[in-house]
Amino acid sequence: MSTIKMLLSDSTLNNVPAQIKRINDTKLSGFHARIGKASGNSKPRIALYLNYRLGGAKGKQRNYLLGYFGERDLKEVRKEVESLKGRIAAGEDVYETKQQSIKQQFIEDHSPTVELLFTEFLERYIKVNRKDPLEVERMFEKDVLPAIGGVKLKDITRRDILSKVLDPITDRGAGTQANKTLSILKQMFDFAVERDLMQGNPISTAKKKNVGGIEKPRTRALEFEELIQVFERLPKLGVSTQVIYALKFIALTGCRPIEVTGAQWQEFDFDRMIWTIPAERVKQNKGGERIHKVPITQNMIIMLDELRASFSYLGSKYVFPSTTCTTCAVGEQPIDRHSLSRAVNRKQKELGVPKFVPHDLRRTMATRLGDDDIGADPIVVEKILNHQLQGMQKVYNLQEYMEKRVRVLAAWERKFNKI
Repeated sequence: MSTIKMLLSDSTLNNVPAQIKRINDTKLSGFHARIGKASGNSKPRIALYLNYRLGGAKGKQRNYLLGYFGERDLKEVRKEVESLKGRIAAGEDVYETKQQSIKQQFIEDHSPTVELLFTEFLERYIKVNRKDPLEVERMFEKDVLPAIGGVKLKDITRRDILSKVLDPITDRGAGTQANKTLSILKQMFDFAVERDLMQGNPISTAKKKNVGGIEKPRTRALEFEELIQVFERLPKLGVSTQVIYALKFIALTGCRPIEVTGAQWQEFDFDRMIWTIPAERVKQNKGGERIHKVPITQNMIIMLDELRASFSYLGSKYVFPSTTCTTCAVGEQPIDRHSLSRAVNRKQKELGVPKFVPHDLRRTMATRLGDDDIGADPIVVEKILNHQLQGMQKVYNLQEYMEKRVRVLAAWERKFNKI
């Protein structure tokens, strides 16, 4: 016989016959001992279990390991069994509770730091799903890692993130940046939960309105007279030719600052007079196939010729090569789009116009194209901005309106030439 019923006691378990493999306790149902195989001259190891079933006869059956005979006093084990049976009777799956506890302890014992999490998050999520991983890297290097990079995930709290990372960003007047940081942090901690590094996201319910505040879309569009004043004064304020010309490119084409600063010579076809911005540099979902074709105007040619003459010695593939990069060779990278914002911000007072940022030049161009002297068709303006049309137009209207775009941009250039 391999299974018998007896009261589990020290005496019973110290003298188990060789043929017995299981002993069911006579007092506590489900409580039993399993006798392992003997090894050499040593006694077999005896495991103590509580067997129970949840949900009736057809419910889930569990075997809860209580430990091994000799490691704990049997009286203490019996008390634990009685406690467990009470919890089971109340509907608790004590096996699952224990597994969760073990899992939590493992997480705490092996908890990485925020910095290690970010390294994995950057490689496996940001670089896979975003076209601008450098933007996220800069965000973390500036505001996140110095504040909480060394904190273990098991110790990180909502209060730490709000008070040490997000509040300081808001306090320096960068509410929008604080909200962007909040969004990325939420994604990172969700990533940690999915990869079993944390039990929950500490900021899952944090709201932007309580961090950086409710964001209002920018509405700044320069009047044409302000545009004239800006470009008349910029060369007299010590601003580099690269920055001035990049700003002019935005104002002339309506392209985004990052599309302009990252421009490469190979993108320009001077036979067809078209600048083709490839899909990987166009704002859209990663993997999108939409490119952007920009008619080349005479003013652009003049600036391109001057830029080529000024920086050809670098042999750079970029139209606006960086000459001050600290982490790469001169000309190996384009100028940072943020250098445009910094230049405008530094010279804001001397420019003598209400505050604006480089992206506002894109809005300015779109707005001024609607002025009576040009009166561009709104759909043509949308195409110039490389916006997707809405509704059924997006599905059925595949017209590029290239000839009309050329005419509109030529009219805008003639007006712009007053500067």
